[in-house]
Amino acid sequence: MVQSYGPRVDGGAGGARMDQDTLQRLAAEIANRLPSYPLWQLLLIQVGITGLAAAAGAFFGEYFRTRGRNLATKADFDSLTDQLRITTETVETIRAEVSQKDWAKREWTNLRRVKLEELLTKMHDCEEYLDRVRHKGFEGSADYGRDPISELTTIGELYFPELGPQIRQFVVQCRTYVSAGSALATGLVMAGQDLLGRQKAMDRYTAKLPNEEFEKLLTLASQLRTDARLVLVQIMGVSESAQT
Repeated sequence: MVQSYGPRVDGGAGGARMDQDTLQRLAAEIANRLPSYPLWQLLLIQVGITGLAAAAGAFFGEYFRTRGRNLATKADFDSLTDQLRITTETVETIRAEVSQKDWAKREWTNLRRVKLEELLTKMHDCEEYLDRVRHKGFEGSADYGRDPISELTTIGELYFPELGPQIRQFVVQCRTYVSAGSALATGLVMAGQDLLGRQKAMDRYTAKLPNEEFEKLLTLASQLRTDARLVLVQIMGVSESAQT
């Protein structure tokens, strides 16, 4: 039985290489099976076969080394591509989050500016409402219409906590006026045509709301307007000097 010999992979060199003994045995086996030739021709054939086998081993060894380098380069390229994709996705995510935050900040700024104007409008409505309460009180009526004081309080609590103390003081003073007006209307209704009873009701009203209380209401309204303007300056990000 003929024993066949094949190439052996030499991992130490990083590629495939036939060892010298195997090449010689392979060449000798081939030479033994050739027809009878002179010895020098057989030697020549054996040398040629050995050279071809060595050349093939060198070729395939270089091929496998080159192939290994190519595979390593492709793996590095794929890794870099994945890293670039992940980095790009991360940058896009961060950019979207920043854009969302910028948009939310702009919307909140615009909303607060609009609500600040509405707050001052409601404060003006409160002043008109108190005048109506006073006139209706002297008429003996409690039909004051819509109450803007609660609306002023709601706007302040939702959008301007920094103005909370000023708004609360103003609202308390407004409620004092409404309470006094309601008491006046009730006293006049109960007095009917009794002039003395009507005079007592008006005296109680004057005692509860002296001129000092009216001056206090005007002072609180002026302070709230001033502080609201400062908040507007902060919201818009400008200085007072830029507006003069």
